[in-house]
Amino acid sequence: MSCAVSSPDAKASDHVPLEIIWQQVPSAPAVITEGPSVGEGYLQRTTDWLISHLPEFHHEIRVMPVPKVLDEMAKGQFICSNFLFESALRSEYMLFSDPVMELHPIHLFIAPEKLPDLRFAMRDGAVDLGLLAGQDKLSIGISVGYRFDEGLVPGINDFLNAHMTQSAGTTEMVVRLFDVRRIDGFIAYEVNVNYYRETAQLDRDTVAVPIVGVPRRPLPVSCSGDKQQARKIIDAVNLLLSNPENRREIHAFYTRWSEPAH
Repeated sequence: MSCAVSSPDAKASDHVPLEIIWQQVPSAPAVITEGPSVGEGYLQRTTDWLISHLPEFHHEIRVMPVPKVLDEMAKGQFICSNFLFESALRSEYMLFSDPVMELHPIHLFIAPEKLPDLRFAMRDGAVDLGLLAGQDKLSIGISVGYRFDEGLVPGINDFLNAHMTQSAGTTEMVVRLFDVRRIDGFIAYEVNVNYYRETAQLDRDTVAVPIVGVPRRPLPVSCSGDKQQARKIIDAVNLLLSNPENRREIHAFYTRWSEPAH
């Protein structure tokens, strides 16, 4: 989920509120648009919370794919996001807030019976995606909506270009392919697995394998484009985050899915 910021007309009064266009991607459980848990996505609720706590701005919600957001931000468009990790590459064209929450890292989820075939790609208890890219035994799925650079996920470029990597449009499609035994494993977040198990869309057993070089990461709000306008958004978010009670409230949106009680 992200947000685009449109600057007011240069001739408009300084009192005209800045408009934030909040961008969402229907990708459960970050954003849930159907089913019994509709509206309970952790980034969905974070956006709603920010809107309610930033009355000095105008707000609108739009749907825009994350890959398009990254491309537009790199071109200098006035966009903000609460779904992008900070990296050296992105720091060239984005400003970042303090952490909004901390996300658990992506893992490789693999069928237990396929673990012996993964040994060649393991280093110190984690899978090396660079080594995994050169294999011809395991078919591994990943959503095309995942966009990482090498600084965030080492070996990701080789892995994405490997012939045994199966790219699908959404995480839901990847999980479905795994559940019907069309692929041997998939790369996703633990919250994805928790969600699809809760909604009875994933029955097949999985083993979560850490990925080399991918730790937990803080998730900030990031803004590109005009730095003066972007700084207004970042400063407003940081002021909210300076209150520990606000942080606890936002973090609970995530733990609903990262640490389910059922």
